[in-house]
Amino acid sequence: MTNPATTAPAASTAPAAPTAFGLGPLPGTDLVQAADVVLSESPLPHIPQLPDRGVGSDAVGRTAALLEIPVDRGPRGWRVATRHRGARDLMSRDLDTLEELWSGKVDRVKVQVTGPWTLAAEIEMPNGHRMITDPGALRDITDALGEAVGRHRVDVEKRIAPTVLQLDEPRLADVTAGTLAGATRYEEIAAVPEPWERLAPFGEFLLHAPLLIDAPWQTADLAQLTSPEDRDRVARLVDSGARLAIASVEPSWLWRYFEELQLDPGEARLDVWARPASNLREAASNLAEARQMADGLA
Repeated sequence: MTNPATTAPAASTAPAAPTAFGLGPLPGTDLVQAADVVLSESPLPHIPQLPDRGVGSDAVGRTAALLEIPVDRGPRGWRVATRHRGARDLMSRDLDTLEELWSGKVDRVKVQVTGPWTLAAEIEMPNGHRMITDPGALRDITDALGEAVGRHRVDVEKRIAPTVLQLDEPRLADVTAGTLAGATRYEEIAAVPEPWERLAPFGEFLLHAPLLIDAPWQTADLAQLTSPEDRDRVARLVDSGARLAIASVEPSWLWRYFEELQLDPGEARLDVWARPASNLREAASNLAEARQMADGLA
């Protein structure tokens, strides 16, 4: 696999101090308005994703369009095809716009791509089976993603600023639990209890997934991690020095949560992400709230 770190700057691009950001998706279809909200309210601007624009604008579609492997819509979702759809040009047009709006105005920018496990779980081979069921296909999609990430980051850095990488793995919980549905009722897809080996070659990145694993930098919604097992997991990660990007919460709630863990949030490595919004006005408010919380953690 081509390590994206070999085609991106070798130095760390992750912010040293607590920062705040959006996760990617924003409401609406107007990229200029979305870019203005992100630039105005976020200390770590991110490439806006606008799923409301339709087919190819979802996270899997945008990432698939970056791959050399052609991917198109199939009967049940995304499928390996013989050619790419026109959506492949959408990212280039978006970057043209963002270059005009942001160049020279930001120190770094966060790019989001769908990670290898979710791509392999969501994209079907021509035979209708998920790519994750075939070791060769899984390797191919991972390698193709590594190469695509490297090219994408170089492109963004030439146009705008050094990049921070976010890997989105919304299907990681299903992958690790073995709960992905097969192509037929008789097909069982084995669980992958240790997913990090396939993620590690992507170098330094923020992992956004619905569960916590032994990753050095990942998102967490502490309001959803309240069981004793979840709290123990959070405590172990914080003790290990892992960096957690947490969803915005009331500062008093955060202090109580860490007090129950017998930890000092001031000594933890924390960032803050803005919760999703239903419109751009709400998105701006959520980004501002995340920024204020991150400032309080500094």
